[in-house]
Amino acid sequence: MRKIKLNEIIDNKNVIGEYNLLPTEKYVINIEEKWDFQMAVMTSFQTVGVPPALKNYHAWLFENGFKVNEPNLSNEFVAQYYGVKPLWKTNFSQGIVVREEHDNDYYIIMECSNKNIGYKHAVVILTLGGCM
Repeated sequence: MRKIKLNEIIDNKNVIGEYNLLPTEKYVINIEEKWDFQMAVMTSFQTVGVPPALKNYHAWLFENGFKVNEPNLSNEFVAQYYGVKPLWKTNFSQGIVVREEHDNDYYIIMECSNKNIGYKHAVVILTLGGCM
């Protein structure tokens, strides 16, 4: 398992290809360390606008039978993707499951590709409360 620091990924100037994160890697995060940074990202959505990549997440939710406005994802459902494959991967984003390092809660993160103006290689935690 590899601990990731989302804000360091954003500043990476040596990106090779469209994405930094490997869907087959088992990443862990400390959600408490990421909270302030993710709140700043959400605030930027309100100021700058939502990246087109978010549509990929909404499409994935819909295709898998979840509500877009109130997704009720479970740890059990997303765990099958952890370190195995992306939830989705398009020209605009990829969705990856990560695990909280201190418990067994899973989170969905979206990495934006370089096609997202203003959010190039941004990594966003989409399930701030984790999964149920």
